[in-house]
Formats: sequence, structure tokens, C-alpha cells
Amino acid sequence: MHVQLHQKAALVTGSTDGFGEAICLALARAGAHVFLHTFHDESKAKTIREDIQKMGGQASIIQNPLETPRDATRMLRQVIDTCGKLDILVNQAEQGADAELDDVSPDEWVDEVESAVNTVFLSSQAAVWHMVDQKQGCIINISSSGSITGDGGISHATSNSMLNAMTKGLAREFKDKGIRVLALLPPPLDLVPDTEQIKETVAHMTVFLSTSYGAFTDGAAIMLDGGESAG
Repeated sequence: MHVQLHQKAALVTGSTDGFGEAICLALARAGAHVFLHTFHDESKAKTIREDIQKMGGQASIIQNPLETPRDATRMLRQVIDTCGKLDILVNQAEQGADAELDDVSPDEWVDEVESAVNTVFLSSQAAVWHMVDQKQGCIINISSSGSITGDGGISHATSNSMLNAMTKGLAREFKDKGIRVLALLPPPLDLVPDTEQIKETVAHMTVFLSTSYGAFTDGAAIMLDGGESAG
């Protein structure tokens, strides 16, 4: 099976956290021009870009707080100005985990839930209408198996459950417009012994679903927890 994304433009939000680096490297190896979004600090993004360039790939950095619709529009404009299109949007950002109910203040609860869901909403809202115009696109949300199992704490489980619901809602709304929307559900990274293995699994699955091989997969929340949720 030859998986390739040549002449594709891919934007990865929160690229310096969690699964972001592995996803960016995998997309670049498959041939995509990867846009490395970082919320505040470019230093890690520059290191990832250098690694991509060393392998002969293409990468650009976008620093953007992604807090308002204007931020999201500006972020997308940087992609369009460079490549003229956006084919793949991967919504990914490191999320807190393990907080117990007694340890979560109301402000922390709101901050974690809102940050996990709102960034995905804003980036998807900005991207989807461009994808509608080009009659194709793929959005992949990196959620968590904790949304099903409850692992990772109440805020983590709740915010990712909302992300799964958003994924299905977007998929239903845009399924007849050539846009596929999916969610991948790996376990919280601090709860697995081999983080590199799960990072690579998420990265390769992201690439696979972004290609024509994943064309018949839409609206799915795909568990990637090694069968732990099966009991």
C-alpha cells in the first residue's frame, strides 16, 4: 500500500503538544506541506520544522492564540496565502488529565472544557467553508479514550465527550459537501507506559484517514487504546 499526500496542505493545531509532533512528521513524510500551529512559543515548532526539512519535506509555522474567530480566520489565511488551499485539518492539543473531582475548581473546570472544545470549534469553523468551496477536505480531531472509559479525570472525560459529539455533528452537516470529519481516541499519554508507540499509531492513522484509503470513513470515533476498553 503506497500512502501519499503530495500536493496536499495540512494544518495541525497544537502541533508542539501531545501527539502533534508525531502527526506532523508523518504527514510530511507522506508528502504534505505541513503547517505547524503553536499557541504561543515557536521554539519547539522550529525544531519540528527543521526535522521535516532535513527529510526533504515542507513545513511552515503559524503562531496564533486561537481564542477568537478573527484568530482562526487569520490562521487559515496564512495557509491559503502559502498553498492556495487547505486539504487536511488536524485538531490536536495537549489536554490535562488525572484531576479528581475534589481537586478541580470551577474555574479550572471551565477553562479545561472550553479550551479543549473551543479551539476545535474555531479552527473547524474557519476551515470548513473553504473546504466547501473546494468540495473536499478532511478534519481529524484528536480526542481521548477517556471520553468513553472515564480515564483521565472528569474534566478530561467531559471535554473529549463533547469533542466526539462535535465530530459527529460536523460530519452529518457536511457529509454531502465532500468533507469528512473523524475523531481518534488514544488514551491519555500520562496513563500509558509506551508513549512513542501510541504516538506513532495515532500519527499513521491520521495519515491513512487523510488519503483516499480512508474515503469511506466518516463521522467515526475510532478507539486506539490497545483494546483496554474492551475489558
